[in-house]
Amino acid sequence: MKIKYYIVAFASLLLTSCSDFLDLTPISEASSANYYKNTSDINSALSACYGSLQGTYQYGEYFISLMELRSDNVEDINPGGAAGMFYFIDNFTATSGNNVVRYAWKELYNQIYRCNNVLASIDVVTDAALKKQYEGEAMFLRALAYFNIVRLWGAAPLILKPVTAAEAKSYGRSAVADVYKAIEEDLEVASGMLTSAYDDDNLGRATSVAAKALLAKAYLTQQKWSAAATLLDNIVKDYSSKYGLQNTVADVFDVNQEMNKEILFAVRYSKSVLGEGHGYNDYFKDKSVIDSKLLASYGNTDDRKAMIEYKKVDANNNVIAKYYDTFDATTAKVGFDLPLLRWADVLLMCAEAHNEVAYENSESSKALSYLNLIRKRANAVEYKVTDLKDQSAFRKAVLEERRLEFPFELHRWFDLIRTDTAIEAMSKVGFTITKNDYLYPIPKTEVDLIDNPETFPQNPGYN
Repeated sequence: MKIKYYIVAFASLLLTSCSDFLDLTPISEASSANYYKNTSDINSALSACYGSLQGTYQYGEYFISLMELRSDNVEDINPGGAAGMFYFIDNFTATSGNNVVRYAWKELYNQIYRCNNVLASIDVVTDAALKKQYEGEAMFLRALAYFNIVRLWGAAPLILKPVTAAEAKSYGRSAVADVYKAIEEDLEVASGMLTSAYDDDNLGRATSVAAKALLAKAYLTQQKWSAAATLLDNIVKDYSSKYGLQNTVADVFDVNQEMNKEILFAVRYSKSVLGEGHGYNDYFKDKSVIDSKLLASYGNTDDRKAMIEYKKVDANNNVIAKYYDTFDATTAKVGFDLPLLRWADVLLMCAEAHNEVAYENSESSKALSYLNLIRKRANAVEYKVTDLKDQSAFRKAVLEERRLEFPFELHRWFDLIRTDTAIEAMSKVGFTITKNDYLYPIPKTEVDLIDNPETFPQNPGYN
């Protein structure tokens, strides 16, 4: 049974649609105290924090454009759709008035707002074990939100407690290093509070391994190679009895095997429950164009190519096999989960980190072994050390392997940014970009509201 992200009616005080981040109207002291009375209230509020992930403005739609469409994996071929707001993301012409940018920012700060309220009221939970778990979950979800914010926009307001609307306006953009420090602190604490797994009734909640894997990704993004390598080695050592690679890539995405041993954290859906399913995003369908170079990069025996070939669902939907699902007869929705962290990611991050710490010219090197575990599972030809003769060659091989393993899982754009290879990669698909394009514009509504270029400047290239 899936953890349900239901937003229950009595929580509507918190969860009614807000305007942008700085326009949030926090609960008053009285309503906050009256609302969070017991463990059940905190659990419901946490469900709303998870529910933010499902929505249109995050992983339900807009993140697919911001994190995958932006990359070289897929191309938007509908410039007139939705007034071009997705097309402009794909073509690096989005302005600070783009609604994808605006509402993604808004919903991420709404998620942080919810998490902050949970953490501020956590003492109403009387069971010590549950209190620890709920606190860890809220910190994980807040860290995830800030990790997305800092990668999408760079410096950003860092709000770690409930604030009034007036107080919110006083927050400037905190330095990237400060945002990452807060992310690391949340995940370090959360990893010590959370359990390694849940029973079937709670599958989908954040676990200690998810917190550690996300922390490792934050280290990797900052090029903290030694810290990443050490943490990832410990993840493999401590969790390999519960987690690991599925036998085939197809098994990972089989809707009848969701939350399998490879999935560390996923955005969960349920097509049979009203409001918990979703439709097919156009970028998962044949209404977009998959990069021919990506398709050509798979070897003849590589099973992963079939996962991004189209499979017919019905007369109106040809979708990539990775996300194949049938529509529920009652809700007319599909319900496949969207994995955010999986064991294959841990292994490839581990290979990358160890290569960056020190390239090892050996068939028995840890980095090569982890890289080949991924290729072996895919029935791809395994690398020999003579194929990857130096650190640079190995680095390129890992980046390419990540592209082959994770297409349409919202990793590619961030991988190109953190490895500083986006300019070269995008030039191969016809786009001339600069490092200004590594970040999105701060929504114009935010810049205009603060009206202080010193504390709340627009990102370069968007003025």
